Amino acid sequence: MGRTAWLVALILLPQMARAQEQAKPQQPLQELFFTDVVYPQSKHELQLTLGSFVDRTREDKSALAPFSIEFGLTDRLQVEAEWDGYSRFRTVPLTHPRTSRLSIGAKYSWMNIGQSPVHAALGMDVEFPRAGVFEEGEGETDTEFEPFLALAADLGRGVTIFASGALSIEARQAEDILRGKERPDDRGTISGGVLLRRGRVTLAGEYTSRSDQAPWRLNGSPLVTPSLIVHPGGEWELGLGLPVGVRTGSHKPGLAMHLIKEF
Repeated sequence: MGRTAWLVALILLPQMARAQEQAKPQQPLQELFFTDVVYPQSKHELQLTLGSFVDRTREDKSALAPFSIEFGLTDRLQVEAEWDGYSRFRTVPLTHPRTSRLSIGAKYSWMNIGQSPVHAALGMDVEFPRAGVFEEGEGETDTEFEPFLALAADLGRGVTIFASGALSIEARQAEDILRGKERPDDRGTISGGVLLRRGRVTLAGEYTSRSDQAPWRLNGSPLVTPSLIVHPGGEWELGLGLPVGVRTGSHKPGLAMHLIKEF
């Protein structure tokens, strides 16, 4: 009888484990294009992201090629670093890219707060700008601290709503701002939207008031970005989006893309 019980256990336990894994809620995506996400890297998990963003809202078009690395120190805390290559073009994007941004950061996430479908994350990026890349009045001129808050709520049937807010505080102003003596020059960024996951495909829609990820657009039109994200398996993710300016005269859609691999 004892041997029979052991045999049944050996047969059933792997099936029970697989069932538990399948019962876990599936993360709908790894990254959005212009909105900070709540989802952290798992402990000792490494994520590489290669992307591009082509802005076609004005005659002298601009393109960005970001590359980022994220690593999970715990299941809630991750660190990250990013390099962005920038080019301005008329016909062929991403020709002779120049370094436009170097940054490091960290993010701490709370998933399913109080066993609810609500998630949150707090993070901080430190950006080290590169002088001479952008025209006067564009980009940043000083090292900046960029705190952000990201929120998400799962509504069921694969639907999730999300939002994030961020500030950019120049290092030379940080002490006076913290003491309440001065207000930040940067008015901040607000993003939000909704996504729907169905199997290996996620559909998403983002609204972004402005974005430090496109520093030449800091005073440009807000963006609406519909996107399609494919999960082919093997910890890969491919995302394609069409950023569109919502103000008059800036409706020519751009192109956003990212390719993600986790290890």
